[in-house]
Amino acid sequence: MNRGRELLVGLVIIISALTAVVGTLWLKGTNFGRPQTEVDVLLRGVGQLNRGNAVKYLGVGIGRVENITVDGVAVRVSLLLDQDMVLPPDPAVVLGPESLFGDWQAEIVSRIEFPRFPFYEVPPGEGPNVLGGYALPELSRLSASADLISENLADLTDRLGLAFNDSTATALASAIANLDTISLEIRALVAQQSAVAVSVTASADTALAEIEQASVVARRTFERIETILTDAQIDTIVANVRVASTGIQEIVTSLAESTGGIAATIKRADSTFARLDRISARIESGEGAIGRLLVDSTLAIRAEDVLAQIDKLLQDLRENPRKYVRLSIF
Repeated sequence: MNRGRELLVGLVIIISALTAVVGTLWLKGTNFGRPQTEVDVLLRGVGQLNRGNAVKYLGVGIGRVENITVDGVAVRVSLLLDQDMVLPPDPAVVLGPESLFGDWQAEIVSRIEFPRFPFYEVPPGEGPNVLGGYALPELSRLSASADLISENLADLTDRLGLAFNDSTATALASAIANLDTISLEIRALVAQQSAVAVSVTASADTALAEIEQASVVARRTFERIETILTDAQIDTIVANVRVASTGIQEIVTSLAESTGGIAATIKRADSTFARLDRISARIESGEGAIGRLLVDSTLAIRAEDVLAQIDKLLQDLRENPRKYVRLSIF
């Protein structure tokens, strides 16, 4: 009886130990024979990350942290991932808290999802299985940053207290009053300018209407000119003008050749005009028959009578030719 109890107690102890071992291994991420792939991550710091921490992708555990070493100015973290895991495009690793109890994790992400994170730039010779990483700031660093910000705010508050005293407030009130006056003046100026702008716009509209009318007239003129130019008669007109220009050129040439003769003719004309002047002077003075006829009205009357009698004689001669001419053949 006692021996059976001892065996039962020993069996329970062995099962408990195996359960503890298996649970510990499971909590550490042991894959129990599943194939894995090793991926290295280069970072400037790892925060609270430790060996055995979980590696996740989209919130699902896909491996664990195998090793953490210092590699020059960076930290190299070795990750063991499931072999069938397919990494996202442009992969990177973000280290951060897994829970509120201090445990950290390594999460595989795509750089496109976190464009503001300063991921570590992997040197070209590291290979495809080396990723760049970024560790989120720790709570202690955030507290230090908050303390620094509070100190800066306190310093800024002291400086603002020194800058904004009673004289500063008075000057600020005066400046605000001046700004009100300036705003009123600007408003009046804007109103004046708006009225001027309306007048200018009206003038511009009138000018545009006149320009439009002028453009219509010009268009019609151009259409008429185009019609004239396309008409077949324009060729005839151009030919006639060309012939006329040739004739004018010949006339100019002839005139140039006869310049000497024209000069002699002008001289003779001047002499003739001088003689005519002398004759007209003598006629006006009453010399000669023409002069006496012009001066003495009696002679003019007699001349008119003689001409009248001659007209009567010619008329009678036409009416009664036999009275004056007699023809006798035998």
